[in-house]
Order: sequence, then structure tokens, then C-alpha cells
Amino acid sequence: MNPFKESVHFYTRHIESLLILSAVIVLPLLLLHNMTINYVHFLAVLTGAPVVASFYNLFLLLLFLTLVQIAFAQFVISEREGEERPLRKAFRMFFENGFSVFLFGIVYVLAVCIGLLLFVVPGVIVLILFYLTPYLTVMKQKSPWQCFRSALEMGKRHFVQILGLMILTSAIQWLISLIGMASVTFVTTSFGAIFFTQILLTVLIFPFIAVLFTMYTYKWSAESVRATETEGLAVEG
Repeated sequence: MNPFKESVHFYTRHIESLLILSAVIVLPLLLLHNMTINYVHFLAVLTGAPVVASFYNLFLLLLFLTLVQIAFAQFVISEREGEERPLRKAFRMFFENGFSVFLFGIVYVLAVCIGLLLFVVPGVIVLILFYLTPYLTVMKQKSPWQCFRSALEMGKRHFVQILGLMILTSAIQWLISLIGMASVTFVTTSFGAIFFTQILLTVLIFPFIAVLFTMYTYKWSAESVRATETEGLAVEG
């Protein structure tokens, strides 16, 4: 089955569990992000340093994004392999391996942000080349430091596909957010209503994005293993 169609089917079949993961892991980090950014923007206004606020906003958003992916990836893999209590295993993966992914994320996101601020293109390239590291961390059951080389190789091999998926998911998220914001502002202009609608939409949309990238990473990993086995048989023959 096509990974995109498979992701849609998986999301609809397991939406309750995915939303539990999103509510427990994604929602608190989103609230923390917004609270922190508001404070940083306040300081930026006082000190006249808006660039610092923009850098911190991008850094924190990408860092949290890198971190939360492992829980959803583990849930998808556990369900695909028929493991018992996949939701519990997803939480366990997050809490047991979150710190190592967090440390990796700091280095990774710093490199991305510096590249974006300096010349834009290098930052985008770094973002794409190492984007699949959290997913491979789950699939290989190793630390991100042991998986980033595999992510780099996969990122090189599927650079255009990863970029396309990023553009596609960004467009989907933007379109749904636009529709949601238009619906809310039609009823009320309350900042609180708009803010919580945006948060709610992110909580709903992000699990699908994580499932989608997990499905593609799973497919590409399987293809890589088959290609290696074929090469091995050819050499033996």
C-alpha cells in the first residue's frame, strides 16, 4: 500500500490512541513553547532585539518537534509489528530515550537555525538530511548519536521525497489552520479562542504528520535492507 494512504488509514483507525499521545506529550510542550516565546518577545521589545526572539522561537519549535516524534514513531512500529500495549510502549520510549534525543536535538536544531539565519539554504539542507534521525532511533532501538549517519544516508538518497513531504504536510497544516481560524473569527475575535483553536488544531494534525514520516521511513528502511541483501547474494553468486 502507498505510505500516504496507509498513513491515512492508520490515523483514522488509531485516532484515539494518537490523540492521547498528542494530549499528554505535544500539548504541554506547545503550551510551554507559547509561554516561553511570549516572555522572550516581551524582553525583545524592551531590549530591541527581535532577531533573538525569532531565533529562539524557531529553535524551540524545531527542538520540540524533534523530541516528540519518537513517541508516535514507536506507536506506529509497535502496531505494525503486533506488539502488546503499543501505547504504553510509546510513552516508555519517550520517557526513557527523550533525554538523549533532546541532547541530539539541541545540536541538530542549532545547526539548522544557524544555517537558516546565515544563508537559508544550508539550514534547509541540514534540516532534511538529518530529519529522519528520531524515526531511525526508534526503528533501530539505538541512540540518535548511533543513527544520525544512517539518517544522513537516507536523507541523501530520498532528499527530494523528504522535501516534498515537508512541503505537503506544511501545506495541509496551513490550509486546515486557515480554515479553523476563519471559522473561529467568524464567531468571535477573542484572542483566547483563536489561541486555543490553533493549539487544538496542532494537537490534531501533528500525529498524522508523524505517522506519515514513520510510514515512509519504514518503507525506505525495508527497501535498503532488501537492496543490501540482494547485493550480498550477488557477491556470493
